[in-house]
Amino acid sequence: MRQFCEQSLKAQLETMPPGSRIAFAASCAQRLRQVYQSFVSQSAVNDRADVFDRGLACVWQNAIDSQGAELIDLTLSEVMALIPDEDAPGWTPLTAYAANALSALAYSLRCVQSGDAQEAAWAARHVYEALDHFVASRDDGLVDGLRADADTLDDPLIQRELERQARDIDELQACAALSRDVLDGLRGRSATEQAITAADLG
Repeated sequence: MRQFCEQSLKAQLETMPPGSRIAFAASCAQRLRQVYQSFVSQSAVNDRADVFDRGLACVWQNAIDSQGAELIDLTLSEVMALIPDEDAPGWTPLTAYAANALSALAYSLRCVQSGDAQEAAWAARHVYEALDHFVASRDDGLVDGLRADADTLDDPLIQRELERQARDIDELQACAALSRDVLDGLRGRSATEQAITAADLG
C-alpha cells in the first residue's frame, strides 16, 4: 500500500530540472479541475470560472516557455483571491475540495516563479488532502482534518492518485530534458484522470 510522504516526494523532485517540477505540479492541479468546476457551478463565483483554467494553462505553458514574471504574478493573485475562507458561512466538503484545488494551482504557479521542489510537493499534497477529506466525508460524515486511518489510506481513490503521482515522477525523471511531446502527453492524460469526478460527488 502506498503512502503519501512529502519529504520523499520533495527529494525526488529535487533531482529534476525546474521545468519537470512545474509539469508535475501542473498534473496534480489538473486532476482537481473537475471538482473545482463542480464547486463553481454551485457557488457565487461562477463569473470567475475561467480563472482556474487560465491558471492551469499558464503553468503548463511555463513548464517549457517562460511567459514573464508579471503575468505569473497577476495570475497567482487572481487564484489566491478565490481560495474560500474557512470561517465564511456555508462551508461544505465541496468548498474544502475547491480550496484544495485552488491551493494546488497556487503552489504550481509558485513553482513557476521559483522552480522550488517544495512548491511542487505541496501541490501534490493538496490532491492527497482533497481525497483524504472526500473519503472520510463519504464514509463517516467527517468534514474536519485528515485521517491517518489505514482504511482511508487504502481506499482505491487515494491509492490510484498515489500511483499516478509515482508514475508521473518516474516518467519525468527518465527524461533528460522535458520535451513538448512529453509535456503534452502528461497534460492530456492528467486531464482525463480526475481525482474526484462529478460521478464521485453524486
